[in-house]
Amino acid sequence: MLIGRRSIAGLAVGLAYTGLSSRAAFAADKEIVVGANVPMSGPAASGGIAAERALTHATEIINKEGIQIGPDRYTLKIAIYDNKYIPAESVTNAEKMLSEGIRYIYSIGSGNSVPIVDKTNAAKALQFSFASGKDHLTGPNLPLSFRSVPTNETAYAIYPWLKTAYPNVKRVAHVNPSDEAGFTESEDRRAQAEKAGFTNVANEYFKRGATDFYPTATRVLTSNPDFIDFGGSIGRDQALGVKALRELGYKGMIMVGYVDPKTFLEIAGPEGAEGALLSNTLIEPQTQVQKDLVDWYIKKYGPPFSAVLYDSWDPIFMLAEAMRKAQSIDPVVVAESLRSLEWAGLFGTMKYGMKSVYKIDCSMTRDIPMGVVKGGKSTYLTTIPWPKGL
Repeated sequence: MLIGRRSIAGLAVGLAYTGLSSRAAFAADKEIVVGANVPMSGPAASGGIAAERALTHATEIINKEGIQIGPDRYTLKIAIYDNKYIPAESVTNAEKMLSEGIRYIYSIGSGNSVPIVDKTNAAKALQFSFASGKDHLTGPNLPLSFRSVPTNETAYAIYPWLKTAYPNVKRVAHVNPSDEAGFTESEDRRAQAEKAGFTNVANEYFKRGATDFYPTATRVLTSNPDFIDFGGSIGRDQALGVKALRELGYKGMIMVGYVDPKTFLEIAGPEGAEGALLSNTLIEPQTQVQKDLVDWYIKKYGPPFSAVLYDSWDPIFMLAEAMRKAQSIDPVVVAESLRSLEWAGLFGTMKYGMKSVYKIDCSMTRDIPMGVVKGGKSTYLTTIPWPKGL
């Protein structure tokens, strides 16, 4: 299968080299700046650092060939803006980028992406976000906003799979943070669980960053669930929630996402985490291209490898290919090119879709990898195909 006009083998060869450096630019080369509005410090710094490393290395590979548009050859430059995972900082960063003429912006987190999307669209800047947000980030009124990772949409694939893979599961409880990400995650997950034939028995919210999860866990357990979905929870929050549930005696199934397996196991504890499903999390590389990326990372930075790197890898390649296909760097034109692009990436075939849900193709669709904690270790479980027609 081709990656646009280039083979996946070529990408693998590029990854095989460590210490890559972009070759000297031609005199005629022109530069396109992509602003990365990511947390490089603060509680979500590990995700931002992994994204920065992925974006930087990807552009090194892209710039070896460049982006040829007519007689002009373009290269990409990643400009990092630390938002500290604080919405106000994200807004300030976006305003700086737009004032500096940057018209391509990558962001992480719904709390950092939703507050800036009206500004980026008004400025005709293309924003691609690693974020939940549903129609707050995706819709015909936001044609330049692309969601580069399946988030709440994973429920469309996961719940039908759960029905077949775990027939004893009947009663589902949902636990989410009390913010936009949590509300949208809960809405889609409850709808898709019900559609698949499950009974939703609880829908609890907590304040992101909470340290005491025993009240929330106690309320959830009164509904007698046999499956608990932590939806839009991330990092320490979900690990503390799982730990509280287990200490209160819950023996049923749990699913967490947006997870760093190592940190999750350290906080929840091996016994607390045992059996937990790790949603949309590629624990171990399954293809040669995935292995090449992991090998490059370990050689350059050492272990552990962050799964965030996988999710931050393909969007920049897709952006470059959309520019080639459109023969333009105009974000409005490139956006239309992105909508029709099919890409053979780390997760297989990837494309921006979900028009049947959002009335526009702006949300990433691809297969969903699943992990599981078994014997005190996280391991690869399966890959769920993306539903047809979405």
